Amino acid sequence: MRRLAHACICTSLVAAAASAGDELPSASAVVALELEAGLARQSVVYLHLDPGRRTLEIKARGVVLESVNLTGIELVNYQPLVGGHVPAAPPVPAVWKVTSAPSDRERELITPETLRPMQDEEEAPAAAASNPSPTPTVIAEAPTSFRASLDMSWDLWLTNSLPPQGLWSRFAAAVKDGWQRMHGHGESHSAAITLAMAPEDVKRLYHVIRAGMTILVTADTP
Repeated sequence: MRRLAHACICTSLVAAAASAGDELPSASAVVALELEAGLARQSVVYLHLDPGRRTLEIKARGVVLESVNLTGIELVNYQPLVGGHVPAAPPVPAVWKVTSAPSDRERELITPETLRPMQDEEEAPAAAASNPSPTPTVIAEAPTSFRASLDMSWDLWLTNSLPPQGLWSRFAAAVKDGWQRMHGHGESHSAAITLAMAPEDVKRLYHVIRAGMTILVTADTP
């Protein structure tokens, strides 16, 4: 039934383009339109990564709320010298889902240890004197580089500049990782779809990207 519905969508789009005398849309363009139609029907905010236009858009109901210009897009995969695994490139067009993001920890609710009854106005000053106000928690400034985990073998890495990808750079990174692991300080990272942008844009998206958010990724064509 789903295959029949997909065929109907494709046929209607092709027929509309043919009647208007326009160039027929590619198969990947039709699939991308179908995927976004499904997201636009939901009352959620989602991201649209367009490698061809080098943009990352924040959208809702198919409407662009904000657009970020990308200075670079790269598949980065630093693996150990021994036992490294190179995952297959993620297919596009597709919809990815964020499974965890650094900002999720800032949204955790802290439950009080005890519940106290409301006090009368006369008792409030005395209670305030014996129980001074707690020191407010200082919220750290958003970083200019962070990773979010996706529901596949890749991470989403937002940063202000692409890391070097030459042969020597990869070798140096692998050696450094090996020494860190030997001394118990190694940090394992998944391969990452890396997006470079202005530092201010990274900070802004840090507060937008959260667990459960979907990302529509279209093909790498203008």
